[in-house]
Amino acid sequence: MSASNPDRRSLVLIGAGSAVFTRGLLADLIGADDLGSWEIRLVDVNPEALSVTARLAERMVEARGAEKRITVRSSTDRRGELPGSDYVVTCVGVGGRPAWQTDHEICQRHGVFQPVGDSVLPGGISRLLRTTPVMVDIARDVVELAPDAYFFNYSNPMTANIQAMTRYAGAEVIGLCHGMHHVQRELAAFAGLPFEETSTLYAGINHLTFIYDFRHRGQDAWPAVRERMERELAEPAHPDDIGAIWENGKAWHNPFSWEFFRTYGAYPAANDRHVVEFFPERWASGDYYGKKLGVDAFSVPEILAWGEERYQSMRTQAEGDVPLDESAFDRSTGEQEQLLAIIRSITFDRREMFSVNVPNRGSVPGLPDGAALEIPAVATARGLRQLRVPDLSAPLTAILARRLAPVDLAVEAAMTGDRDLAVEAVIADGAVTDRDAAAALTDELLHAQSRFLPRFA
Repeated sequence: MSASNPDRRSLVLIGAGSAVFTRGLLADLIGADDLGSWEIRLVDVNPEALSVTARLAERMVEARGAEKRITVRSSTDRRGELPGSDYVVTCVGVGGRPAWQTDHEICQRHGVFQPVGDSVLPGGISRLLRTTPVMVDIARDVVELAPDAYFFNYSNPMTANIQAMTRYAGAEVIGLCHGMHHVQRELAAFAGLPFEETSTLYAGINHLTFIYDFRHRGQDAWPAVRERMERELAEPAHPDDIGAIWENGKAWHNPFSWEFFRTYGAYPAANDRHVVEFFPERWASGDYYGKKLGVDAFSVPEILAWGEERYQSMRTQAEGDVPLDESAFDRSTGEQEQLLAIIRSITFDRREMFSVNVPNRGSVPGLPDGAALEIPAVATARGLRQLRVPDLSAPLTAILARRLAPVDLAVEAAMTGDRDLAVEAVIADGAVTDRDAAAALTDELLHAQSRFLPRFA
């Protein structure tokens, strides 16, 4: 509990200018009467974005008459807000959507087509170079000023950020991503089963996590999944089913993930949009089932435009130009959903299981102890306890080991500002294997994002 008020919990949200996430978190907390009173401290380095989010938060609290239970304050000074906090949450995107779009455009000019670009391949490495050092600085502040707080991170690239914050700052940080949670629900729906009656076992790295055991009331549920998969894939795909941003529940929406399932007996989360990026050798020039990755398959411009549209909508609501969107208070399925469930499980010692990104520390044999893995953990009153996953198959373990190698190179490049190591990371990641081509791409990315890369100056 907060040192300043033992009856009120405090949560510091760093990167609060991410209005979509902040709105979802506030809506969930406003509706969480069982969790008592909260002081929400919003922090962002962008004063304008922070002001929009703070005004939106105030309107939301007023709309539900929650002023006595929820208080909100904002600041650009995270060090001033961290002391006495019970929970710290990071949702940082250095450079925001403009930097993401720049990565996308540069990579395409060099023949690299990515449907996301937030975790791996040149776009993901570019994001890592500008984001990971910032995350390490934040983690050092948390360790110094809020050592007893529960520390959760949503910032991508998740694997690199968790590894770096652990290694360079000594932070005990839990990485959360809604991808696994959503895919678990989608598998249950695909099999025609109530989600609450199903269970899974899994291990992987963020955006490439292998669900290798799927059960309904203790019985193997894969046969029902296979039957529907084979039936749907036997039919011709409709063009609209392939490469759409939004899931439609059909097998042809994730053809590569189902092909992977046929081969390895495990379903990869978080579906094709993310998973294909970990296998660049299979998508020469971005060609994906008759479409082009990042263009008309999982269009990056479309998702960027959607994000900007949502932000502008929230801005007009914050400024009072339009009525508050009351749908924000409906039951959440956003990125913040798992966070509230974890807080409940910790508060009431429910010992429920969640997917988390944490250092391996022996949980998955055959992978480095310091590697950040996405694995199950139990949330208890004494914190989160990760589970051992001793039976992940050797082929799946080998795939993960191969994908982890470039992360160490890229993190070292980011923390030291070493341009040559950044080039080597791009080569190791697999989309560009010619050194001259990798160097040209890396140099253009470093130049375009230079204002976010002080270590490379």
